[in-house]
Amino acid sequence: MSQHRVAIILLGYLLLTLSNRVYGQDSTNYQVRIPGQIVIRALDPAIVEAHPGTNDDVVMADQRWFALSTSRSGATVRFSTDHAFHNLSNAAYKRDARIQITRIQGTRSARWGFDAPIDQTNYAAGDEVATVQVSSRGPGLVYCWLDVTFLTDDFSTMAGGDYQLTVIGTIAEN
Repeated sequence: MSQHRVAIILLGYLLLTLSNRVYGQDSTNYQVRIPGQIVIRALDPAIVEAHPGTNDDVVMADQRWFALSTSRSGATVRFSTDHAFHNLSNAAYKRDARIQITRIQGTRSARWGFDAPIDQTNYAAGDEVATVQVSSRGPGLVYCWLDVTFLTDDFSTMAGGDYQLTVIGTIAEN
């Protein structure tokens, strides 16, 4: 065979191959799973304040809390006192407490809002629990600033010693 003829055959083969292209295609999925998560943390240490020795209330201001939820339906964050302020040496001596969420800052798309921003105990009427709350309508985080106030009333009727209560933070999926 002549070189000319071999060249024509090769050219014909190439043209035939190029005009009958065959394609292949495949695909695969990639997935990231976000675990359900619900978290609440007190960001400040325990607070100890000295009473001024007057009828003035004692405010422990701007106690910071952090909460996070990955729930699509949002979450409710609640802060409650375990009881009114009690004298640690003699629990019969009590003082009321006020708790207030003064500010929140959170993920905008979660639409965090105040549900019940202020409450106080009334131990004389048997109400020793004060509860405040915020909630969201979607996943996100929130920082809450909480004021806890010792309501002195009449200083002359208070027994000396340390008065204490605990604020308990909870978060639940909506």
